[in-house]
Amino acid sequence: MSIGYTLRIREPEAKRAEISLEADARGEATLDVRLPVWTPGSYLIREHERHVDGLVARDQDGRALQVEKADRQTWRVACGGARRVRVEYRLGCFELTVRTNHVDPTHAFLNPAAACAFFVGRESEPCTVRTELLEGWQTWVALPRRDGAWHAEDYDELADSPFEMGPVSSHQAHSFTAHGVQHEIVVWGKGDFDARRVVPDVAKIVDALAAVFGGLPLQDRYLFIVHLNDKGRGGLEHRRSCALLVPRFAFVQKSAYEDFLLLVAHEYFHLWNVKRIRPAAFTPYDWTRENYTRLLWAMEGLTSTYEVLALRRAGIVTPQRFLEIWGERLTTLLRTPGRLRASLAQASYDAWIKHYRPDESTANTTVSYYLKGSVVGFLLDLELRRRSQGRRSLDDLLRLLYERHARAPGLSEDGVEKAALELSPGLEAWFDRALRSTQELEHEQALAGVGIAAVVRAASGAEDKGGAQQEAKDATPEGAPRAWFGAQLKEKGGPLEVQSVVEGSPAQQAGIGAGDEIVALDGFRTDLKQRLGRASPGQQVRVALFRMDELLELRVPLGPYPRDTVVLVPDERATAQQKELRAAWLGGKWPEQNVP
Repeated sequence: MSIGYTLRIREPEAKRAEISLEADARGEATLDVRLPVWTPGSYLIREHERHVDGLVARDQDGRALQVEKADRQTWRVACGGARRVRVEYRLGCFELTVRTNHVDPTHAFLNPAAACAFFVGRESEPCTVRTELLEGWQTWVALPRRDGAWHAEDYDELADSPFEMGPVSSHQAHSFTAHGVQHEIVVWGKGDFDARRVVPDVAKIVDALAAVFGGLPLQDRYLFIVHLNDKGRGGLEHRRSCALLVPRFAFVQKSAYEDFLLLVAHEYFHLWNVKRIRPAAFTPYDWTRENYTRLLWAMEGLTSTYEVLALRRAGIVTPQRFLEIWGERLTTLLRTPGRLRASLAQASYDAWIKHYRPDESTANTTVSYYLKGSVVGFLLDLELRRRSQGRRSLDDLLRLLYERHARAPGLSEDGVEKAALELSPGLEAWFDRALRSTQELEHEQALAGVGIAAVVRAASGAEDKGGAQQEAKDATPEGAPRAWFGAQLKEKGGPLEVQSVVEGSPAQQAGIGAGDEIVALDGFRTDLKQRLGRASPGQQVRVALFRMDELLELRVPLGPYPRDTVVLVPDERATAQQKELRAAWLGGKWPEQNVP
C-alpha cells in the first residue's frame, strides 16, 4: 500500500490549500506526522509548520482521533485501534518564492517539502497524489501519472516535485523534445515572455549541458515552472523539474534576458550536480534539522560555472561576452572583503546561518559559495586543461563524479578533490589554497594556459562592474578619475539609503553606516548620487544624513577607487599552442581585431 495524498484548492482567494494524507495504521498505537523544516536546495531552517492550521485525524469510518503536538513540526496521532488513519490540515500559502507555497485566484504553487507532511518512519514507502481543484483548473507536475493519480517512489521524490495548478487562461504552456525527453515550459503571470525566442534558446542550453554527460538522466519528461512577478528572482532545482521566479519584463532587454538564461542553465545543470551527484550529508535528507556539508562550493559553485559555459557552448553568448562575464565575476569577488575573512569551505558550511540571512556586515565577513565557487570552477577547468595540454577539462571531472557518485551513499566531503587528483595529480596545494584558505586565488597561471591575461585596474565609476574596457566618457569632464565613496546606496525618492559600507572605505572611516539616510551633499539635496559620482579623489564632501531620526553632518574625504576591476583580454605574447588551447576552450574564434 502507498501513502495517499490529496491536494485541494477550494478557496484560492483566501490564499489557502487543504492537504490530506492517509495510510494503514498497521496496528500501531500512535503515528507521528511531521512537516520538513527546510526545503532542499535552500539551506535555511524555514519552519514551514508555522503555516499549518487546524490539523485533525480520523479513522476509516470518519471517527475523530486524538492529536497532540509532540514538537515544533510533529503531531502525534493516537490510532485507537484504527485500521487506516487520515490526517487533514489547512495550509496558508502566502509566499511567492521558489521555496515555499503561493495560492491566489489565478494559480496555486505547492512545494511538497513545504506543504506535505509525512508519517514518520514511512518515508521510504511509495506515495500517490490526487488533486481536487476548481472547475477549469489543471495541474502541471513532473511525476508520472496513472490510474488517476501521480506517483512518487518515496517521500523524497514527492518532496522534490512541485505542483503548479490553475486555470489555463492564466498560464502558457510550451514544449519541445530533446534527447528523446519531452520538456515543458509552463509560465504563470504577465510580462514580455516570448516563446518564439525562449523555447529555442532553452533547447540549446539543454543540448549543451546534455553533451557534457552524453545524454540526460531522464526517460520521460522535464518541467520548467516559470513565475513572472514584479521584481523577485530565484530558482530551485528538482529531480525532474525546476521552479523559476523571474521579473516579468526580463525577455527583451539584453542583460535581463541573459540573466534569465543563466538561471535556466543553472537549475538544469542541477539535474546532475546535486540531484544525482549528491553529498553524502544529503543522502538521505534529514527533514528535522540542518544537513551540514562543506561541499556547497561544488554543488552550487560548479553549477554556477556551468551556467556560463552552457551559454557559450549553446552559442548564445560570444567568446568576448563569455570573458566579460568572468571578468565581472572576478571583479565582484575582489570587491568582497569577506573573501579574506572566510574560506570557501567555511562559507559552504555556514550557509544555514549566513547565506540566506545577509546583513550589513555580510560582504565584509564572508563570501558567497556561489560566486567564489564559480570562479574556482572556472580556474579549475583552466588548470586541468593547462596541466594536461588540453587533454583534460572540468567536463572530465564532472563525468567521473557522475559515474561514481550518482547514487547512495553519495559524495564524500573530499570526493571532488580525490576525483580531480586522479585526473591531474599534484593539485593538493591548489585545492588547499582555493577551498580552505583565505589567500587570494591564483588566476594568472591558469589564464596564461589559454593565452588570456587579466588586466586589473581601478574602476572608472560606481557603475563600472568590470569585464569590459571602459570608454573615456566614464571619467570626469577633466579626465581625472572619479572618487570612491565605498557604500552601497539605494535611491529612496530623493534621499539615498545606505545598504552596506565597504570595510576600510572612506564612508566607513567617516562613520557612515548601514541604515543611514543621506539627504544632502555639500548643503544641497538634489541629484545626490550623480553629484557624488562626479566628485574627484581627495575632495572632501559634507554629507547630511538622518540616523534614527537625528540629523547629522559628517565630513568624508573621498579616496581613489582601489584596483579591483578585472578585464580578461587575449595575451599578445600567447604562443601558438596557447592560442590553440584558447580556441578549443572558447569554442569559437576570437574577433580578429583582438587576436595578435
